[in-house]
Amino acid sequence: MNKSDPVYEKAVETLKNSELFGKLEPETIRSIIFECTPVILKKTQTIDSDIGIKYLHIIVSGRLKVTQIDPSTGRSIALFLLSSGDIFDVFSLLDGNEHTVFPIAMDNIEAFRIPLKRAREWMCEHPEFNSGFLPYLGKMMRKCESFSQEVVFHDTTTRLANLILKHIEPEQNHNGSHHPLKLINSLSHESLAEMIGSVRSVVSSQMHKLKEEEIIISKRGHLAVKNLEKLIKKCDILDQDFLTKT
Repeated sequence: MNKSDPVYEKAVETLKNSELFGKLEPETIRSIIFECTPVILKKTQTIDSDIGIKYLHIIVSGRLKVTQIDPSTGRSIALFLLSSGDIFDVFSLLDGNEHTVFPIAMDNIEAFRIPLKRAREWMCEHPEFNSGFLPYLGKMMRKCESFSQEVVFHDTTTRLANLILKHIEPEQNHNGSHHPLKLINSLSHESLAEMIGSVRSVVSSQMHKLKEEEIIISKRGHLAVKNLEKLIKKCDILDQDFLTKT
């Protein structure tokens, strides 16, 4: 791609601050991006399966929801909500096999893509890439594990509270007494339901209760936590230290 393209510098800065690419030298990041092709995904656009199996996508901005759908019922669950610095599809990158998922853009997405074969070669050419890749892969696996545990062991109220708690912005990003959320702050109730293995009507009811109890607030579709202590109690956890970690 053309290095004079403003998206190029934006991508470099995004990857320098990402969990996956952050340990690479800036020049290595630049060389990787230089090999990629910029792509734009419009909101609600999907990545076709034949594209997903051929290319690795690196997200620069926007959110990509990766879902699985039961063809017999039409119900769907969200496996991951990816954002800047994330890659799709990590599983196809590993084994080269098709991953039957339905990825949909939740915003207008800026991304770069490169053939999976070439992306695998990075891992040999840049061993330091693996120092970020293995923890990243572990995080993705733990998300799947956590999702399955919560669906089996927790009710909808607890699962929703946990979802909100996990997406609270760090303390330095707080403005006043409210705790803003990252990634999920503007999602529909349907999307929130997909992320906890429920349905829209149930999540809408639970969100209404959380508002009535003054645990969360919602203005113009954006969520924030008003009472963190009450939220933690609904999460069925004992980690009160979370108050000092966020």
